[in-house]
Amino acid sequence: MLKFEGNYWSANDNDPGDRDNNASVLIGKKANSVGTGLGIALTNAMPQVLEINGNDGGAALTAAAYQLTRSRMLLTAAQSGDLSVFGLQGHLKNYGASDTSTGNKAGVWAYYEATSGATVAANSCAIMASIDVPSGATIGGSVGAVQCSGNLGGTHTGKAGCLHIPNPAAGTWDFFAIFGSTTGATAAGGAGTCTLSGGWVKLPILVNATTYYIPAAVTLTNS
Repeated sequence: MLKFEGNYWSANDNDPGDRDNNASVLIGKKANSVGTGLGIALTNAMPQVLEINGNDGGAALTAAAYQLTRSRMLLTAAQSGDLSVFGLQGHLKNYGASDTSTGNKAGVWAYYEATSGATVAANSCAIMASIDVPSGATIGGSVGAVQCSGNLGGTHTGKAGCLHIPNPAAGTWDFFAIFGSTTGATAAGGAGTCTLSGGWVKLPILVNATTYYIPAAVTLTNS
């Protein structure tokens, strides 16, 4: 049930039997793997089902973290087994369609836009991924702010990569990656010589304001 209480909307599942999967709020009937034509049909005139807009009110914001929307999942009990939990999911599903279109497809579109004349502040990005493991907490396995995973058992007439960097719409990237001085993602090189052969390229990276190159070769021989 979605109701207006004072100056905010409140969602309560008072009747769990009247919605798919006991959802508190449902917009459009959920499309799944056994049905098509469900949900709300999008058109060129209506490309969104839900649109939320905000702004700074024409005044400078005070120092804080602001979010136009927030989704938060809280775990308080010990967990085990094959369990996956997410604070938010964006899901794009191809239900057996042959898609040869040349645009972009993604479960989530993160988009930072600057207009002509704007100054883009340092640390601006389309996606900000953070992992917070403070003193007293324990990292029990391999963790990261970003993780690539998937099911790649299908036929590969093209190529699949954990990271795909196509040509920009205009201009060029300055670096493949930019690092600070104490990220832990870089380490001093050791002694010895690496011989590249068979044709090679180099990936420019910026480490503490100094340009370095990662060689990628057809053949790499250590000596």
